[in-house]
Amino acid sequence: MHHWYVIQTKPKKESVAVDNLERQGYTTYFPKMAQAKRRRQRWQKIIEPLFPRYLFVQLAIGIDDFAPIRSTLGVLNMVRFGNEPATIAQQTIDAIHQQEQILLGEPGEQPGWRPGDKVQVVEGAFTGLNGVFEKASGTERVIILLDMLGRQNRVTVETHDIVPAR
Repeated sequence: MHHWYVIQTKPKKESVAVDNLERQGYTTYFPKMAQAKRRRQRWQKIIEPLFPRYLFVQLAIGIDDFAPIRSTLGVLNMVRFGNEPATIAQQTIDAIHQQEQILLGEPGEQPGWRPGDKVQVVEGAFTGLNGVFEKASGTERVIILLDMLGRQNRVTVETHDIVPAR
């Protein structure tokens, strides 16, 4: 009978571990998600691990050899509870897979701005100013409120020119 086990990887080596485990004949599952991140003055869809530094491997007790996993390139160790490797139920893997399908969908061009969200302008004439998100103005522009000259002014800026205020 096959069970899913949890593997801890070295930092940012999940894909290396998956490649090397699969090359040895193991079945792996490495869940991912899509996020909108600001790169080069634009919002881009970035695929990232759902569980950074962790992945799952399917093994059969008595059939599969667990020993080579520890020395596989990219793998740090098998997660254990005491002396026993941690197992994950198939139903849990199925639920993670369903959630992964949702999380891999389009994340949108920018974070889900809501009226009242505090934002900071990072490009253009208003760089460095903090404001409040008011509403979207088409697909590429937004309207924000900036405090200038002693009062709040409504300003339209490019969607990719704002980030959440810190």
